[in-house]
Amino acid sequence: MPNLTTLETPLLIGLISALFITGALIVFAVSRIIKLRRLEKQFYKDPLTNLYRSTYLEKNFSDVLVKADLNMSFYYINIDNFKNYNDMFGFNLTDILLKKFAQRLKEIAPAEDFVFRVHSDRFIVLSPTKKDADGEFTDQLLDKLKKPYTVEEHAFRLTVSIGRYDINENAPIYHDVLLKSELAHEEAKRIGKDQLVVYSQKLRKEHQNMFDMYRFIKDALNNDSFYMEFQPILRTQEQTIAGVESLIRFDLKHKLLFPADIIRYAEKFNMIELIDRYVIEQSFKAFKSFKEHDVPLEFIAVNISSSEVLNEDFFDFIESTAKTYEISPSDVVIEFTETVDPERLENESRFIRRLRSIGFKVAIDDFGSGYSSMIRLSKTTLDRIKIDKSFVTDIVNSKSNQALIKAMVDLGRAFNIDVVVEGVETKEEYDFMRQQAIQYIQGYYFYKGMEANEIIRLFAKH
Repeated sequence: MPNLTTLETPLLIGLISALFITGALIVFAVSRIIKLRRLEKQFYKDPLTNLYRSTYLEKNFSDVLVKADLNMSFYYINIDNFKNYNDMFGFNLTDILLKKFAQRLKEIAPAEDFVFRVHSDRFIVLSPTKKDADGEFTDQLLDKLKKPYTVEEHAFRLTVSIGRYDINENAPIYHDVLLKSELAHEEAKRIGKDQLVVYSQKLRKEHQNMFDMYRFIKDALNNDSFYMEFQPILRTQEQTIAGVESLIRFDLKHKLLFPADIIRYAEKFNMIELIDRYVIEQSFKAFKSFKEHDVPLEFIAVNISSSEVLNEDFFDFIESTAKTYEISPSDVVIEFTETVDPERLENESRFIRRLRSIGFKVAIDDFGSGYSSMIRLSKTTLDRIKIDKSFVTDIVNSKSNQALIKAMVDLGRAFNIDVVVEGVETKEEYDFMRQQAIQYIQGYYFYKGMEANEIIRLFAKH
């Protein structure tokens, strides 16, 4: 071995020290990175189900797909009506139920790290698209999840609504994929329980139409493109005008919409409060004008969305607007479409009682077509029922519809509630209603909706 000079010795020692320190730093850095990644993964773990949270998938979406190295299908899974289980059995039991549900997802998923919890009763599963070419994975998924879950000697049968999106783009964006699977999931819920819907071009078109409607309604609110029409409501025997129903109309870019369409989209976009306020203010303004022009009206019927049920500000608004236009609340009939959701019934009943305590009258529109008809009558929270026009159609030939209308009219009389029949379009239909001694009717046989100046022209006492 060659002798080292006095100068070379410290240089060599310094080099060895530097290499040692560098190696130690590298080891420390690597171990720290590994530790941080472990901590990060633990941070993204859901403590209840031990699944990754969907926020982990959002952050690492591209990496997860690259790791799979396959076209993947994205399943958005929601347990139907899970809130009811929480209300009935409490969170301790339903937490166990969720754990069992998550375990089944892990058992059927291609890999444990392809299952994610969104929140509460919503989950995401990834699976290779080719695996479901013949629907095999979908069938397995639904069959696995519908089998009974045993918790504390209780056997639960859960149903699910699933939206699926097949990822086939080169650089998919997480939120875009999530939105498409959610749209498919919403369609699955609309169809019924235990359904799986695959995102399609049809859904894409409906989605585009939805955004078009959002822009249309927003423009209409900003540019005052809404207008009101009023359909006369007649006393059946005399065929004289007793009141009017106010109807919102919307004509923008040659797209004509009617109240049901407007309300459905406005509720979806959280614009319904603005729509309701427009309808109430314009209706009260018109009613004041009718009175000033000596139009012999007993009442005006105004439709509002049941979304107002939980809005405490609504009462102050409608009461102050009535004062502004010098209208007695007793001259106003507030119309709801009856709920199909039992959970909302009690809230709506409280809302109706408060409206009546202020002095407004309340009617249920489309009576007989929903869940709450008999319950509402039993609670006697109504002033009026409005029989749905679907019962009037083909009434001359339909003995069952005749019997149903007679029964509803008898119920109205028994509870001392006024009855209105809408959708009367022929003489035969009118003659039947007159024979039943129904108080009020409306329909195209007499008048369509018309603007306020036409109401004044036709009905004002000259």
